[in-house]
Amino acid sequence: MRVDDLCVCDVAACTRDASLARAASLMRRYDIGCLPVVDDDDRVIGIVTDRDIALELGRGGRSTGEIRVEDVMTEGVATIGPDEDARDALLEMGRSRVRRLAVVDDDERLQGVLSIDDIVCHAAEAPDAEALPAEEIVQTLARISRPYAAESGTRRPYPAGKKPDDGGSRPRSERRTHEPVRRGRTDVRARVR
Repeated sequence: MRVDDLCVCDVAACTRDASLARAASLMRRYDIGCLPVVDDDDRVIGIVTDRDIALELGRGGRSTGEIRVEDVMTEGVATIGPDEDARDALLEMGRSRVRRLAVVDDDERLQGVLSIDDIVCHAAEAPDAEALPAEEIVQTLARISRPYAAESGTRRPYPAGKKPDDGGSRPRSERRTHEPVRRGRTDVRARVR
């Protein structure tokens, strides 16, 4: 199963100089929780999530119209090519601890977005369970969602004593903070400047 068989190809995106108000408006309009950030050539340069917006507003002081996407976006987005295997996408999601991958061509231009939700839904509907084994999906979700206790920094035990084998844990300061929620697909690509 290839990535381009599973990803959403018509996605909303914004540029780094868009305001958070505009980004939030697009998220609300298309019922999505994140926007890839692209340059003038549609190359992916970052991602902004509804969580980024909420955390920035929680700091107070400026309105969403005054804050630019570049002030809160994450650079160095995890990506995958459209011709790659879906299992490779699961590995990259687990390695990067993200729920979404920007799908890019050889020139890093945005082609779509693949979410763990897309993979789970396809696996649940697929007649051939070998294409995307449930165990690999669960292992990826466990890597993405590695549990930590709130204040102590100690790890809670994994269910049934199972621990994902991903080469150890990363310190809290190195974990990605983006875990956007996307509730639907968008059929329109909106480019914002």
